[in-house]
Amino acid sequence: MGLEAATKALLDAGITYDSIETAYVGFCYGDSTSGQRALYNLGMTGIPITNVNNNCSTGSTALYQANNMVKSGLVECAMALGFERMSSGSLGTLFPDRPSPVDPLHKVAADIEPNLATGVNTGPWAPRLFANAGQEYFDKYGANIDHLAHIGMPLIILYPPANQ
Repeated sequence: MGLEAATKALLDAGITYDSIETAYVGFCYGDSTSGQRALYNLGMTGIPITNVNNNCSTGSTALYQANNMVKSGLVECAMALGFERMSSGSLGTLFPDRPSPVDPLHKVAADIEPNLATGVNTGPWAPRLFANAGQEYFDKYGANIDHLAHIGMPLIILYPPANQ
């Protein structure tokens, strides 16, 4: 899957793999060196390959890092690549033997969602997490839904397919 994505990206860009000086490879459910494995079949060029796992922000983080490398002048050509085969259902913890990094967020959610204290299942945690972050922002800064609507307007204007 990663090899296919990389090959298509190179074809789309009209370049060969030996033009790539560094790569940022995003995934959430792969093993720790899945980025290296994904690019291994393209050739072993010795470039640094950074594995990126930032949940819902993985793709944008990989793009951000690759872009920064080019902007800084450290490289002329960087690859941002992503691939994923998710399991069904909502994201959950993969390491139940240790505290979850989102435990503090669950505590904030309990203040926003009174049903949590009663044990009522209020749905998958990831969408609730973002909704609760929005509510916390509204409460802290006095913002409202109209303010958020203005954030998406430039995307709709600059990239009409996003509105479909």
